[in-house]
Amino acid sequence: MVARPQSSAAGVLALLSEPEPLLKQHALKTLNALVPQFWAEISEHIALIESLYEGDELSQVAHDAAALLASKVYYYLGEYDEALSFALGAGSAFEAESRVPGGEEYVETVISKAIDRYIKARAPEQSGAEGKIDPKLQNIIEGIFRRCVDDGEYKQAIGIALESRRFDIISAIYERTRDAGLLSYTMEAVLDTAFPLAYRDQVLKFLLPLFPPPTSESKSPHVYALTRLLVTLSSAELTVPLLTSLVPKEQLLAYQFAFDLVEGGAQDFLEAVRKELPEGQGEIKAIYDKLRRILLGQESIKLYLEFLKRNNKVDMLILKNTKDALEPRSSIYHTALTLQNAFMHAGTTSDVFLRENLEWLALASNWSKFSATAALGVIHKGHFEESLNILGPYLPHPGGAESGIPGAAYSEGGALYALGLVNAGCGSGRHVEGYLRDMLKAAENSQNDIVQHGAALGLGVAGMGGKNAETYDELKRILFNNSAVSGEAAGYAMGLTMLGTGDAACAEEMLTYAHETQHEKIIRGVAIGLAFIFYGRQEEADGMVKILMAETDAILRYGGVYTLALAYAGTANNDAVRQLLHVAVSDTSDDVRRAAVTSLAFLLFKNPAQVPRIVQLLSESYNPHVRCGATLALGIACAGTGLQDAVEILEPMTKDSVDFVRQGAFIALGMVLVEQSEGSSPSLASTRALYSKIVSDKHEDPMARFGAALGQGLIDAGGRNATISLQSRAGSRNTNAIVGMILFCQFWYWYPLAHCACLAFEPTGIIGLDGDLQAPNFEFISNARPSLFAYPAATKPPKKETVAKVAAAVLSTTAKAKAREKKKAAEGDVMDTDKPESKKDGDVEMKADESPSSTPKQGDAPPTPSRKSEPSFEKLSNFSRVVPAQMAHISFPPDGRYQPVRAVSTRPASAPKAGRSAASKSSSTLGLAPEKYAGGGGILILVDQRPDEEPDYIEFETQTIHAEIQAVPVADDRPVMVPEGRHISLDENAPEAGPPESFEVNCPRTEGYNQLVRVMELTNPVKVAVLDDYQNVAFTSADWSPIRSRISIDSYPETISDEDALVERLHPYTIICAMRERTKFPASLLDRLPNLRFIATTGWKNAGIDVAHAERKKIIVSGTEGGGNSTLEHIWALILATVRYVAIEDANVKANKVPWQSTVPMALSGKTLGLVGVGRLGSDTAKIARVFGVKVIGWSPNLTPERAAAAGVTFVGSKEELFERSDIVSLHMVLSARTHHMITAEDLALMKPTAFFINTSRGPLVDEPALIEALKQKKIAGAGLDVFEVEPLPLDHALRKLDNVTLSPHVGYVSDTSYEAWWSQTVENIAGFLIGNPKRVIHS
Repeated sequence: MVARPQSSAAGVLALLSEPEPLLKQHALKTLNALVPQFWAEISEHIALIESLYEGDELSQVAHDAAALLASKVYYYLGEYDEALSFALGAGSAFEAESRVPGGEEYVETVISKAIDRYIKARAPEQSGAEGKIDPKLQNIIEGIFRRCVDDGEYKQAIGIALESRRFDIISAIYERTRDAGLLSYTMEAVLDTAFPLAYRDQVLKFLLPLFPPPTSESKSPHVYALTRLLVTLSSAELTVPLLTSLVPKEQLLAYQFAFDLVEGGAQDFLEAVRKELPEGQGEIKAIYDKLRRILLGQESIKLYLEFLKRNNKVDMLILKNTKDALEPRSSIYHTALTLQNAFMHAGTTSDVFLRENLEWLALASNWSKFSATAALGVIHKGHFEESLNILGPYLPHPGGAESGIPGAAYSEGGALYALGLVNAGCGSGRHVEGYLRDMLKAAENSQNDIVQHGAALGLGVAGMGGKNAETYDELKRILFNNSAVSGEAAGYAMGLTMLGTGDAACAEEMLTYAHETQHEKIIRGVAIGLAFIFYGRQEEADGMVKILMAETDAILRYGGVYTLALAYAGTANNDAVRQLLHVAVSDTSDDVRRAAVTSLAFLLFKNPAQVPRIVQLLSESYNPHVRCGATLALGIACAGTGLQDAVEILEPMTKDSVDFVRQGAFIALGMVLVEQSEGSSPSLASTRALYSKIVSDKHEDPMARFGAALGQGLIDAGGRNATISLQSRAGSRNTNAIVGMILFCQFWYWYPLAHCACLAFEPTGIIGLDGDLQAPNFEFISNARPSLFAYPAATKPPKKETVAKVAAAVLSTTAKAKAREKKKAAEGDVMDTDKPESKKDGDVEMKADESPSSTPKQGDAPPTPSRKSEPSFEKLSNFSRVVPAQMAHISFPPDGRYQPVRAVSTRPASAPKAGRSAASKSSSTLGLAPEKYAGGGGILILVDQRPDEEPDYIEFETQTIHAEIQAVPVADDRPVMVPEGRHISLDENAPEAGPPESFEVNCPRTEGYNQLVRVMELTNPVKVAVLDDYQNVAFTSADWSPIRSRISIDSYPETISDEDALVERLHPYTIICAMRERTKFPASLLDRLPNLRFIATTGWKNAGIDVAHAERKKIIVSGTEGGGNSTLEHIWALILATVRYVAIEDANVKANKVPWQSTVPMALSGKTLGLVGVGRLGSDTAKIARVFGVKVIGWSPNLTPERAAAAGVTFVGSKEELFERSDIVSLHMVLSARTHHMITAEDLALMKPTAFFINTSRGPLVDEPALIEALKQKKIAGAGLDVFEVEPLPLDHALRKLDNVTLSPHVGYVSDTSYEAWWSQTVENIAGFLIGNPKRVIHS
């Protein structure tokens, strides 16, 4: 029987008026189930239900049921506060309701209101108002906490505990789980949501002692969290105890913490930590000294400078194409190329493009000249030790005296600005700040506004966050002079100096002056300066924001927008976002509206996946300024992510009808796609092609071409080795980057400020250092397809198109007639002809393999070439580029010598995907997405697992120039360093000078000292000699075309050793290419070659060159790296050929000798191989020996049992024992004064008469006459030799006459692979020398 549906609750409601309590209790229970269906009808009796709840006549169960019924009725009426009040009185009935199907939404809503009321009640309780919380509410909350903990929902419980300030709950959860990840989650929650500053600091101080002590053995993943916590608190009192607790047992981890603190710490915080570190004694003192050195910040800057310099992958053809396309006499186009070149070469110290395009550079005038000079600061950013050296030719005269050169003020002001950019982040209070203050005062005395402008900007950038009172007062005096040009820069610089202080007095006097002045430029500078003062101050800035937003002056409202953005930077504060969105659609000023949309990026950059959704509608606004702001918001917030959602919004905006919107879209695309590859971003290739098209199209509007040029610079920033990131690797705010992007956004009004974008360029690589803070050679693994994170392919130069003949027009009647004739001919017999019919004009012969179908047409898919599948991983070396998305896929081989002391990445690896970025599909818990940080990497301190082995260190290309040889006197006695090329402040209207004579310039990028490079004009080719190229492979193994027009080459394949003959041959040559050690270059020979300036040797070491004397003679020596395993292969080729008598039997067979077999080869299995030297080659030789079943023993002067065991070799205590026991002795030592003739007649006499001697290292290691005697007397079975005392081996040498020796002409290092590597790098080295940037320099 089917139950009839109930149509009314009237019958049950009537029971509530019955006198019998049991009937009332039954009615209440029944009505609770009927509320969702009849709540409107029941609500008419709510007064009766409340009276039953408040009365005493019913049992406790009925009492709770009445409260629950009232609560549910009020819930459906939308009166949630009343619903909560009655739910609190329902007791166990409410708890039971949570288990009833269909009641989930009601229960969740009530609990949510309960939590909100509890949080609200807890806030005043923290101030001392105890006992005001309803015990029933407390019970519900405690129940929520219990359920969360029991169900393992720890993060939910932590979120409620943070909101309600229940630290005891957080402690209890950590005590229960001992999971440091939950502490990290708590820290991120309080930092990335809008908690008040005071409470935020309270939480962080509570969390700090809970974190377990970090250790290098466990690679504590919470090192990042601790770093972020300490940086946020910026408290030396909390930081110093952590560092001291790690000394001395975990000193490597202490160094790692120091480097990580430098990444995000403010200058005053780092300086306080340095001062409070104890001095220590002995070894402890050395550790603290290193920590102080790291915390100065300059060590990190030098390492990243080296990284950018050695990995520079700038595509010069892109710059060349832009230069050819843009009219250089237009200041906007000149500035565009200046900025593009500066961004692409940022931090690489390579000014090749400038020196190769001096004519273009000379066309800069006025403020374009200012920008062009300032670009040197971007290019050399971080090269602080040589900043005065590099910029010396352009800096003002001491005392501010006029130079007398027309336009010099612009280059002098630009140089001062550049000086600040070079020294940005290098520590406040350095001597450069004093120099800039002096220049500012001198320029003020001479009333030179342009120089004041540059000095003020430079001073602000260099002293950012230094809070230097003297600097602030000097800038304030410049501001009060009321000059528009210098006052604007002073306003910016004052804010930069007091960055993040929230100083009310400074803010008040700046705002007052903004009201008094009439100059819009000064008001804008002051407005942004105010924003800088309140950086990171959150609610403390609300008062100033309110004042600025209420101003009638749109420029001050513009400053108010940025003040709000910087105060809440990175917090994603809902109120701040709401306020910015309101301004974006309501303000009367387009500038303010554009700034409001742009500012969203500074609030939301930690959650880039949210930004496209938020700005989607704004990007479609009718107002072009709002659309432009949307482009920059996407670019800045999603920078470096390759986020496809952002790209899909920006791509249509590149076709916008308004030029400055298109400009913003081009710039933003460059930011989003920086360091992306075609494997990770499907839009990269099309974006690059679009840039090229827009820049080269002369009919495009200037603003769009300007934006495309900047986009090209940003997408290849830092030589393709830097990303743009507003947060540090640990996840804290990257102050320099945020400030740099705020200033970059002001390019709308003032192009030179665009240079500040370089402050946001973050080098992306892994730089490993050992405990001595030196960089060893090592390899690590990237567990992803190489193409996924590969450098973009180089731009290919356009091919010359051949003009094809156009077929003659044929009338349709003629074509039909010819067709009929062909048909007839096909039906008849085919006529044989001896010669093909001659072609007529206009006819084109088509070959069989050139059918129309074989020619791919535009739009057709190209044929897929057959190729091997791509490997799933690749090996990378120290100082390699590793992009942020790649960090999660990096691992160190467990058996590797070096291991990092902390985790490489802040997040675990996930399967890499091409196309749509995984970031666009981020999951979140309570608004916190674990995928949002792509940090990690950077500078890693490494544990050396084999400390007894000699480390192999990387030789740096960038080294300090000693102070005593820095300055080069010039005509006006300025302490100027040496210029690179022509001074850009030269009068462009002066008559053109004739070609100069060859001259010597000092190259500030050379290593260790000022090497002199002879720079020749192209009309006078440099003479090059190639020596000892026995096989004549130098010109077939490498492409010499890039330098062929600049050099004149002679090749001398035969070797001569007579010094007089060498002097006569080599006297005229500037460059000599030496093949290994075939020709020796002792000091006596170098002294007799006056024209020699550069020796390019193959290999990284050459004992035949007196490098120390070459350095004294200012002769640069460059080497090359090898390729392949040719030496190892030859070692075993020689061993096998010798012990199996291959050469002897080969000669016998060819000479028709009998008997057919004349020798008995030695079997290798079970024999003993003795290695003299167990380095890399020795270890590899031992591995192969084990394949043959050979026992391997080893000895060298420095070999230890541990190192021998690691190489799989049995250690023997003496050389004598090794020679006695071995059946084969193989030599693997480096030749030096100590090892010369280390193998003596006595050693050879100890060998078995059946033993063989092998030498593939160096001939002089062996007493050669003693070896010849042993072979003649048959004291040993034979020898295999690839190296000799004198090479080439003289024709009458005794070794050539012996029948028990196998000889090869020192070809152990020779192979097609190694030759290709050596000669290609030799060409690169010569090319570098010719432009004053020598590569792979070998030092003594």
